[in-house]
Amino acid sequence: MGGQVAEIPTGNLGEPAEPKCWETRLSEESPKAFKAFCMFRNMGYKRSIKACLELHDIDPKKYGSWSRYARLFRWNERAALYDEYIAKETERELIAERVERKKRQMEMLNEFDGLVAKRIKTLKPDDLDADGAMDLLERSAKLDSFITGADKENAKPVQGELSINFVDSFKGV
Repeated sequence: MGGQVAEIPTGNLGEPAEPKCWETRLSEESPKAFKAFCMFRNMGYKRSIKACLELHDIDPKKYGSWSRYARLFRWNERAALYDEYIAKETERELIAERVERKKRQMEMLNEFDGLVAKRIKTLKPDDLDADGAMDLLERSAKLDSFITGADKENAKPVQGELSINFVDSFKGV
């Protein structure tokens, strides 16, 4: 399967990868047929020969030869493999972005924890009522749960879960 190779990054920079069937001209495939395949392949999931011809302003009379190329050189199969590859690469990139976002959020949470710790040291216990203490505790717990994802895991209350409630009758105690 020798031939011309299309300029498509494969994401494996640094290590030579064997060309994929969608990026290499098949040995029996003419450069003209391979160029047509590349245009077809790049149309995405809703590709069709007719749509490709229209998009690239190619004479509709070429439909017959493109259909023959598509059949002979397995355009649908090669394009489907390309789509699968692109979907996996996109998913990998999205996961990497989510990991980076989570790291930034954790860094912000750690900085916030530091600010809260400094602020707590300056608080006078006599100035902090039960509502204020509970508010600080709830906000810290909610932020931590949001960032770590624990709020999604613990959406349902656990049977026998401990609940702490401050009531007005405790003020001044």
